[in-house]
Amino acid sequence: MRKINIIALLSFILAGCSSSIIKVKVSKDSDPYQMYGKIPQRIFYVNKTATDSIAEIWEAEINGSFPASSVTIYDNFVFANDLSGRVFCFDLNTGKTLGQLKLKGSVYTAPIAEQFWLIFALTQRETNKSILNFYDYTAGKIIREITVDGLLMTELIKVDDGIIFNAENGLAAKYNFSGSLVWEIKTNSFTHSSPAYDNGFMFFGNDKGEIIVVDGTNGSLKYRKKIAQPFFCGAAAENGKAYIGNDDGNLYAVEISTGKIIWKHQTGSRIAMVPAVDDQDIFVGNLNGDFLSLNKNNGSVNWIKNLGGIFNASPLITENKLVIPDLNEKVFIADRKTGEITSVYNFNGRVKLTPVFHKNILFIGYDNGILKAYEFY
Repeated sequence: MRKINIIALLSFILAGCSSSIIKVKVSKDSDPYQMYGKIPQRIFYVNKTATDSIAEIWEAEINGSFPASSVTIYDNFVFANDLSGRVFCFDLNTGKTLGQLKLKGSVYTAPIAEQFWLIFALTQRETNKSILNFYDYTAGKIIREITVDGLLMTELIKVDDGIIFNAENGLAAKYNFSGSLVWEIKTNSFTHSSPAYDNGFMFFGNDKGEIIVVDGTNGSLKYRKKIAQPFFCGAAAENGKAYIGNDDGNLYAVEISTGKIIWKHQTGSRIAMVPAVDDQDIFVGNLNGDFLSLNKNNGSVNWIKNLGGIFNASPLITENKLVIPDLNEKVFIADRKTGEITSVYNFNGRVKLTPVFHKNILFIGYDNGILKAYEFY
């Protein structure tokens, strides 16, 4: 018995002393999934016709719990973050752990994979500050560390010439890839809404129920406008319009340039997820278990289903199906046009990550820190 206990103790110590490094050789990727929502507008659509069947390829495990985020992918590497301050790198095809970074704090938002850079935000609640890290994973070391006043708990945006983000204290800022501050603006209001970026403008909501638009070139405030109760969900955007839900259950379509409300729809309960948009429709769920499809041009209802779940993460949209994550330990596959549930998959934990389908693999993450890769027929 003593021998077994010693072996267990040594295993625990060795696991705790595992190195904090990601060092891999990377090839240029012409189509990476390099940020939450893949592009600055946050669009969760893939041009794929699917059936109802998924088949497991591999399973991997991280150290702590997932936030409501997603994996990011560059070349043959999958990156995932957790709330214990770690970022993991997995082999795309096998799930083998290729490295991990262990830092003091929490990583709430998906890391950005930009060629040989891994860019991620480490929040440190004891100081009410965050560190924006630029990690060179070909060299295996942090190249730049930028201290930011405020907690970075919302998703980062990568644009052509830098990184844009907002912080819990209402700060919005842009840094270039050299680590220099391009602009910052203090909105002086608590903010928990992940921004979207479209046509040069950053769009987000705040805890006061305001929508805020900032010029992405110079950081000037275009407008701030109170329209509702607090916004805790993030925004999606396209073609000059933004879509965002709030605590009183309304989903809004907003003209980004003016702040004009194009339409709104009352879903019946708080919205916490980023809406998902395709060429015709918008899909959103609420915390009462309702999941809806709306016409994105006028907000009319295509269909509504009460699935008895808790919808906190965005769905994946394919040509014919929706992959809908549910905090109640399920993933629903539904017909995109009718909302009919055609398959239900059960998991041993809350499904926290927005599903990502990339390079012909479907990625699903659930508590406690389990990441699975599937064939999606």
